[in-house]
Amino acid sequence: MAGNYQVVLNNSAHETSARSKMLTKCTTGAVMVNSKTDEYYAVLDQAAQQLASAHVASALSLFPGRYRVRLNNTDVAANPQAGGMLELNTGTVNVDVGTDEYYAVLDSSTRQLTSSHMGRALGLFAGSYTVRINNSDLQADVRAGESTIVPAGTLVVHGSTDEYYAVMNNAGVQLASAHLEKPLAFVPGTYNVKVNNTSTPVTMVSGVTTHVKTGAVVLKGSTDEYYAIVDSAGTQLASAHLGHALSLVPGAYHAKLNSIVMTVQVDAGHSGEYQSGSLTVKTAGSDYYAVLDASGTQLASKQVNQPVSLPAGKYSVRVGDNIRPATVMAGQSVVLNW
Repeated sequence: MAGNYQVVLNNSAHETSARSKMLTKCTTGAVMVNSKTDEYYAVLDQAAQQLASAHVASALSLFPGRYRVRLNNTDVAANPQAGGMLELNTGTVNVDVGTDEYYAVLDSSTRQLTSSHMGRALGLFAGSYTVRINNSDLQADVRAGESTIVPAGTLVVHGSTDEYYAVMNNAGVQLASAHLEKPLAFVPGTYNVKVNNTSTPVTMVSGVTTHVKTGAVVLKGSTDEYYAIVDSAGTQLASAHLGHALSLVPGAYHAKLNSIVMTVQVDAGHSGEYQSGSLTVKTAGSDYYAVLDASGTQLASKQVNQPVSLPAGKYSVRVGDNIRPATVMAGQSVVLNW
């Protein structure tokens, strides 16, 4: 029927008129995005409304006009002409490391555009982007028809305990954390590895796995109590139940049990075991007894008939106004009958 019509193809519109007994032809153009990846692209109008989408290397027919073509949130202008095929070539970016992680691609305003698993390439239109790996960033320039491999290294922190390590930048900001023995990827650079508030610097190199070996320390005892690890300044680094090991960067530390400090050494790949003893005051009643050092300073207190763990050494025990000496030996239980 003769008249004016609007023809729509892939949500692109074309105004035309039909005349009686005449064949009206509407000539389209086409657009196709070429990429080496297994992904989809979209065609948008000037108002950023998506019109159609297709797998890369598959063409979309459109009426001539001005469009935006989007792949992984990167855009280019497209003006297909009647009867023509407009081919748009992309580049790819990839982070080829062996960790079970993801990397992200950001624009110049640090807005995340897309992400992918390590080893899986992403198609992008040409431009300058930031690739983020565990909050470590590196700029990547993507060129049409070219593959960009972002350099990255792998970090593995070894340890025998069920604990986690953290990776910090040089400003002390935590970038990522993982269970001991689980690898993390980072762009090349210098970082600090922290385990139970003990730290060591590392340098990440592209294509190289950097290994950090921790050691462990455990203070054993027979009571339901906790010990702490402190540094040379007396700052507490970590604490655990007696018998539960702690992983630390190799070095010399102090273990504190009931206000009593003893020196401990942590060696890479080894677990150092230190044995405490216990003391119990046996007597009738419900009074408390106190454990004192040689200067008379109170170290611990406990209700009578309840044991307290102490490092091996000589102490004084006070119940009321009475004081008696006591010697505690590693791995042994001492009972004072009052």
